[in-house]
Amino acid sequence: MTTQPDYWNQIYQVEGRPGWDMDGATPLVHELLDLALPLGLRPGGDLVVPGCGYGHDAAEWESLGFSVTGLDFAPLAIQGAMSRYGSRVAWSQGDWFTTMLGPWDAIFDHTCFVAMDPVRRPAYVDACAEHLRTGGLWMGVLFHDVKGQSGPPHAIPMAEMRILAEARFDVLHLAEAKGSHPRRAGREFQMVARKRT
Repeated sequence: MTTQPDYWNQIYQVEGRPGWDMDGATPLVHELLDLALPLGLRPGGDLVVPGCGYGHDAAEWESLGFSVTGLDFAPLAIQGAMSRYGSRVAWSQGDWFTTMLGPWDAIFDHTCFVAMDPVRRPAYVDACAEHLRTGGLWMGVLFHDVKGQSGPPHAIPMAEMRILAEARFDVLHLAEAKGSHPRRAGREFQMVARKRT
């Protein structure tokens, strides 16, 4: 069911503010920016936020000087993002696996990968590689602990994430997140990976 926009749209319709929405950008935007700047990420570059939801993280990246696309499967998520942030970001309703947008210099993935059914993870890694320019960066915030929930979100151990990513990327940073939102503290890790030529 998570492969259908209606699944996610229903959550937005029923809950209004879904449980994953932090009502603001994750503090980890700045943590990942600090990690990525020495690796070649530069303001002015093109960045996409897949699974952008109400657009908090996308708008934060835009405020830091990036040209940002916010992409989400659910039409109600994109409508909510537009009502909150207007046209600061290029909003697009679409499927990460089939969208023809891009390529981008960087991906910021906070809740998209972990929302996917685990059987789709290799295809998700391929999609990330296809959406990036050669040498582009995939910056991910992922869960290694979901408090025993069956998901989504789905947890993944750091070592398993490294193996998955290394099919198409060089993993440059993989470590526990330090500045997570209090509701997620101690449960998230970060990855920065570069698309191989």
